[in-house]
This record gives sequence, structure tokens and C-alpha cells, in this order.
Amino acid sequence: MGWAALAGLLVSGAAGAATLSMTAAASFDTALTLVEDTAINFGSLKAATAGTYVIDTNGAVKSSNGGVVLGGTPVHGQITISGSVTQTVAISTGSYIANGGVTPSQASCDYNGASIANCDTGSAGLAAPGATGKILKLGVKIDVDGTQTPGATATPSFVVAVIYG
Repeated sequence: MGWAALAGLLVSGAAGAATLSMTAAASFDTALTLVEDTAINFGSLKAATAGTYVIDTNGAVKSSNGGVVLGGTPVHGQITISGSVTQTVAISTGSYIANGGVTPSQASCDYNGASIANCDTGSAGLAAPGATGKILKLGVKIDVDGTQTPGATATPSFVVAVIYG
């Protein structure tokens, strides 16, 4: 059999072939969403007085090292975290930024009703937030240098990081 005959067999055999384009579907999990429900507020503190203040995840403020709480309505920070119904999350805090002579540090966290021992080092394997979300309550320590004048407002800040994992 020659090449022409072999080519003829291959062409005539191809007439019985069929092809199909297969589509592959891939579903991806929901992106994490953070919504600040309430910002941290220490209430009213005594001006021109150096001191240390800590607000806990329930909004209670304690002062030390000369600090004086005058009143007001202290409020813990609160963030709603929404996302995956299956993937766990890891939460950490850091990147503290001083402002107006007030230096933040040592954030405290309560996620979904459970205290996180050290937010700065982070905690992994926490419950998946789900579409309706779970609550992260925040507290923080601030050191005040005593240079604040009556009526002044300081706005120190820090970063809250939430990732899947």
C-alpha cells in the first residue's frame, strides 16, 4: 500500500469522528469584607496630664500612671467581618500610629464572643465569618504624653488585618 492509499484511509476514517468542546466551571469563595460599626472612643480624659489608659472589648476604661478619666461615653471598637461560610480566618493587629501626643499599643480582640489572647501576634483558625458576618470587638492601650490642651482631640490609629487561614 502506498502513501496515497494510506492517506485516503485516514481521510475516510475521519468522517466518522466527532468533537466536543468541554467547559470547566470553577466557583470561588466570597471575598472578606470588613465594616467598621463603631470607632474606639475613650470618652473625656484630663488635659495636660500624662497617663496610660486601656479600653477593653466591652468599653470599660481604666487609667494608670497619672491618667484621669473625666467621663463621657467610652465605646469599644467594633467591626463586622463577612465572607466565606467555610474558610477560617486569622486576625492580627499592628502598625500603631501615634497622633497628638497619644501612642496606641497592645490591642485586645474578641471575635465572635471569644477573647483572642494577643491580637498583635495574631490568631489563626477562627470560625468562618459567613455571609451575615461575625463581630470583632476591639480595645487598645494608649499612652498620653500630657501635652494635650483642653478641647484637643487626638486620633491615633492601628491596623486590623483579617485573612483567610
